[in-house]
Amino acid sequence: MGSNDFDYDLEAYMSGLIFCSFKRAAKPYYLESAKQNIYSIEELCYFLQDNIYLLDENIMTPQFCDWLEVEVEAVELAQKLRQLMEDQKSFRVFCMQIIMDSGYFSKNEMQFLGMKLQKMDHQSNYENRKIKADQLMEKKRYLAAIEEYRNLLLHATDSPSDVRVSGDIWHNMGTAYAYMFCFERAVSCYERAYELSHRVDSLKAASQAVCFLEDSERVEWFLQQHHISKEQFAAMKKNLGELQRMTEASQDYGKVVQLIRLAQVSPVQAKSEIHLQIDAWKDEYIAYKG
Repeated sequence: MGSNDFDYDLEAYMSGLIFCSFKRAAKPYYLESAKQNIYSIEELCYFLQDNIYLLDENIMTPQFCDWLEVEVEAVELAQKLRQLMEDQKSFRVFCMQIIMDSGYFSKNEMQFLGMKLQKMDHQSNYENRKIKADQLMEKKRYLAAIEEYRNLLLHATDSPSDVRVSGDIWHNMGTAYAYMFCFERAVSCYERAYELSHRVDSLKAASQAVCFLEDSERVEWFLQQHHISKEQFAAMKKNLGELQRMTEASQDYGKVVQLIRLAQVSPVQAKSEIHLQIDAWKDEYIAYKG
């Protein structure tokens, strides 16, 4: 667990630890890499517990330390973090100081997070950013995930390992677009993924996404381009698998379908309902962004 630059003894630390709660900030601190506001040490720790890959060195700033000192009144922690930055300590050391001084975690939880941070130290920046993008996908932060995936692709090389990973990235981007009902873009991403890695599931996902386009010409072009018989395509369409389950299970998709049907019967009422739904989605987004 220890390292040359920060050898900590959790037993000794826990024995002398005074558990305390810090002030909740009037003004939040915006975690740029995670695209999220936090109002307290507790919120930061709660976030760290499951999303540690969403943070990076961008948190190591004088502004963050000032926020801790002024808004949260964690004066001693802020001073420790400033010293760590002055001594050019690593991101892992910086995070562990927060974890240990917060009074939020149990000894086992601190050890677990320490192991995660140590693993990040031994992985390349590319690997860590790939995991970050995957976590954004898991959290349904699709636009943020796509942005991170695209940045990763800019740094990919022609090595076999990078080509394989790039194929995975294009596949995941296709899935992100599919979740947002951008099926044309999803098809393009899945096709690129198939070109790079020749994964059958990428071609299958592309075929499923094409079904949602309901564009006969586009479907015909797709079948010819990928040498898929109409019988094979019919079998794929019969069993859309994950993409269909995902879409039909989506509450938002169900609302959209209801509004489309309503518009066919009563356009005036549908217009009113659409505005109400858009306002509801705006409120959800504002609440989510904090």
